[in-house]
Amino acid sequence: MIIRSAVANDIAPAAALMAQAYATHFHLIIGDAALDFDQAHFEARFAHELAELIVLDSDGIRGVLLVKEGHIAMLFAAETGQGHGAALLAHAEANGARSLEVFAANEGARRFYERTGWQVADDYEREFAGARHRFLRYEKPMIPARRQG
Repeated sequence: MIIRSAVANDIAPAAALMAQAYATHFHLIIGDAALDFDQAHFEARFAHELAELIVLDSDGIRGVLLVKEGHIAMLFAAETGQGHGAALLAHAEANGARSLEVFAANEGARRFYERTGWQVADDYEREFAGARHRFLRYEKPMIPARRQG
């Protein structure tokens, strides 16, 4: 398993992974609007944000991470229980990520983040894919550096 900066050849497989995630996992949360997030949607997004895109490569692209100004905009691992999500999250944290947003209805993601010390900082509704949805903003508390001497 390698976590690395994405290159242009990673766009299509990363986009396919995310399109599949929306068609299955997120369809349960946002309904048919999830189908609008197809491979072409993610290819365009990832081409625009390639400099910030991180992939987890384990015999192919198995995870995607996008961090913007300390905020995790996207974190998805293809399989659960393989440590891929935890590895991507640890990479994000090590590189300054301190906030993220989750659909309140995404209980699996909520449990995952809470197990790793992330705390709910805000609970709100906003528009997403043409409808109002409830979201939770999580933050990771900073651990102060120990003073020497």
